[in-house]
Amino acid sequence: MDQTNGNISEKPLPGISPAGKRSALLGGMSLRKKGSWVMVIFVAYTLSAGFIMSRERNALHSDLQKLEAVHVDEERQLGLNMLVTRAILIVNENYYSSGMETPAGLDAAMRSVSVQVEAVLSRLSKVAQSYPLLHDDVAALRANLSDMTNKPPTPAAIAEVRGNLHKLVIGLDQVTAMMRNNKQTLLERYRKTFDRLSLVWSFTAAIGVVFLGGLVMVFVTRLAWDIQRVHDRALAIIEGYRGKPLAVTRYDELGSLMEAVNKMQLELRQHEMQMELIRQQRFHKEKMAAVGSLAAVVAHEINNPLSAIVGAARMMSELRPNQAGDADQYAQQAEVILAQAKRVMNITRQISEFSMPQAAEPARELLDLNNLIRSTVRFISFDRRFSAVDMVLDLDPQLPAVFGVGDHITQVFMNLFINAADASEGRTDPKPRILVSTASQGKNIIVKVTDNGTGMSKATLDRIFEEYFTTKPMGKGSGIGMAVSKSLIESGGGTISVESELGIGTTVTVQLPTEASNQG
Repeated sequence: MDQTNGNISEKPLPGISPAGKRSALLGGMSLRKKGSWVMVIFVAYTLSAGFIMSRERNALHSDLQKLEAVHVDEERQLGLNMLVTRAILIVNENYYSSGMETPAGLDAAMRSVSVQVEAVLSRLSKVAQSYPLLHDDVAALRANLSDMTNKPPTPAAIAEVRGNLHKLVIGLDQVTAMMRNNKQTLLERYRKTFDRLSLVWSFTAAIGVVFLGGLVMVFVTRLAWDIQRVHDRALAIIEGYRGKPLAVTRYDELGSLMEAVNKMQLELRQHEMQMELIRQQRFHKEKMAAVGSLAAVVAHEINNPLSAIVGAARMMSELRPNQAGDADQYAQQAEVILAQAKRVMNITRQISEFSMPQAAEPARELLDLNNLIRSTVRFISFDRRFSAVDMVLDLDPQLPAVFGVGDHITQVFMNLFINAADASEGRTDPKPRILVSTASQGKNIIVKVTDNGTGMSKATLDRIFEEYFTTKPMGKGSGIGMAVSKSLIESGGGTISVESELGIGTTVTVQLPTEASNQG
């Protein structure tokens, strides 16, 4: 926070880059968008699981169709086996019939066998299309049927048919075994596909419940935790918390709320700091006015007798005593009285000038910085803390005038001198020493206040300008002095910096503008 005649320039939140956060916020996702993405993931997951299960279901359906086809083939095979068995019985009956001895009986037997062979071939041809091993049996029966049709009937032809039918029975047994094996294979594959489908469904359901449920649980839990953080921080700010800002860990609507809470905390902190600075400056003005009033009274009361002393001393110095030997001594004593009286008058005048109250809104003007420092040193010399401190002034006699508010500069240097004296308190070897030096550097004036006190660690140095931070015991410091000093110096266009080494001492460097640098 900077304070210039009651005005405040806003600084960004500590540790937060507004531009970076805005970019992150623009690039982040809102709660609605996050919910949409969760829904998209859920739908994609459901579609993927459905696609996998659909493929397994199609495989299961294909195996089921094949099993149905095998079942149809078995029924067809069973009918064919029964037909072949019946044909064999009829062929055997005709082959062993006594009517075979006559031409009429043989002819009737041949016709009966031909009918059975035709019936078997009508069924066998369809089965042979799926089982090539029956092709030879089909060809043999067709050749028998052709011989029985185109050649004279003979018992040998019936015997050949009988033999081929027995061979066909062996082939059909092989086909039956193949069907049984194929059916067993299909049943095993169907069972595995069904088990795999059940496993995929169970695994998909479990993953869906665990993953999506866990994702929603984490999202809701983190959202609730972040809302609780914002709630707790808002209550803490109401109760007076002004520490580190709330860490912004998300870039959605809740992240915007976190930044708003941080901004509210910063605004409150700046407002309170401004009020404290105004109160401190008003207190300083009132204190200096009170000192000025007292000094004016004291000066008036002292000046009256001093004026009489000065008048008497002047009269004594003008008188001529009768004895020549007493003349010199008489004149010397008169000069001593006159010199001491002037010294007292100068002191009272300096007190009156130093403590003269400033206007409510002091104007910047050209100032003799060296004279201002001397007056401040003379004023604080009455403080018992400086009784054992060597105040060394190394002031540049060619120093140009600075452009600023005298009351502000006086307040800053008084605070720096008091801090240096407090840092040197209790030190005897070496004796406490405060060196004040001034020098011109371009269009600026450099003032350095160096002490040989206890110094500061890096952690303390980093917080030196932090409001309400102090290393002094209760009652000796409020932690506002350096913050006020920094604000006053910077409000006049200057800068202030601190260098310190633990156990060696501290140097405070103040840079003030001249009239040329301020106007130019």
